[in-house]
Amino acid sequence: MLPSFQLGVSKYWLIFYIFVYSVIFTGSIVGNQLVIWSFIIESKLRRPTNFFIVSLAVTDFLTGLIAVPLGTVARLFTGTKVCLASVRSFYYIATFVFGSITICHLLLITIDRYIAVSQPLKYRNILTKRRCKILITIAWITGSLFGTLPYSSVPPEPNLWVCGVTNDRTAGVGIQKLTSAAIIPLTLLLLSLCYVRIFSIARKHVEETARLQNLDVDASTRLKMMQTTVTTAIILGVFSICWLPSTAKFFIEIYIETTDKQLFVIQTTAEVLVYGNSMMDPIIYGYRNDLFRLTYKRIFHRLCHCFQSNTTSGTKK
Repeated sequence: MLPSFQLGVSKYWLIFYIFVYSVIFTGSIVGNQLVIWSFIIESKLRRPTNFFIVSLAVTDFLTGLIAVPLGTVARLFTGTKVCLASVRSFYYIATFVFGSITICHLLLITIDRYIAVSQPLKYRNILTKRRCKILITIAWITGSLFGTLPYSSVPPEPNLWVCGVTNDRTAGVGIQKLTSAAIIPLTLLLLSLCYVRIFSIARKHVEETARLQNLDVDASTRLKMMQTTVTTAIILGVFSICWLPSTAKFFIEIYIETTDKQLFVIQTTAEVLVYGNSMMDPIIYGYRNDLFRLTYKRIFHRLCHCFQSNTTSGTKK
């Protein structure tokens, strides 16, 4: 009888996983907590766009807390509790769910930026806090349903061994992977075209304002006036870089013959990028947004002050 859990990688890969995934886990947890706490303690950050951003931070936080550890176990170990078709999806369902919720948030942020740029005077009346909360709820429900859809049916062969390349080529698995591979790039392409349109509208507005005021507005000024939109476009770009290799991985798994070692390297590379995306957004906010950066510093200052106070109290006792 096969063991339930057995280390399936060499010690060098084990060291690699421990180091890289520890960084991703810590970065996701700490970074996204900073975003969430910044939103809570700084009232100036409670604007419509930041409602979507903080909800996205919660998604990334849960990705680091749940999806990263489960994905790590699935790659490091083999055995009946990991590699059978009946249990394999358990280790990746969180990744698909939170990835789907993230895409829904990117769609909401894109819509938010389009309204902000095309109808700036009506923006606050259209996207009220109540409507933002309703849209966020819809995003979570829709993303959760879409993320669990591929795993809603019982595998036709529950006891099929699906680790490696030998048996993981069934029709159901192929359809699931092809669907995921098609939806991700098509959605990102659609959102990218939306941002092209947003920047086009913004440029016209800035040039019209400059012409009425007889000013010469250069490219850097345009970017400064659209700082929030540029930041959200960067978030979309980073997400694309991190997730598009996964679509290539799906095609490779279905159509290209590989060895177990080659497939393991491809899968690991794609998954490191996917999970690494969960720690990138807080870095982008801190770099691009002065208010987020200052609030980060305030939080660290408070934590250091509390630590020093506790240390001093402990010493006196």
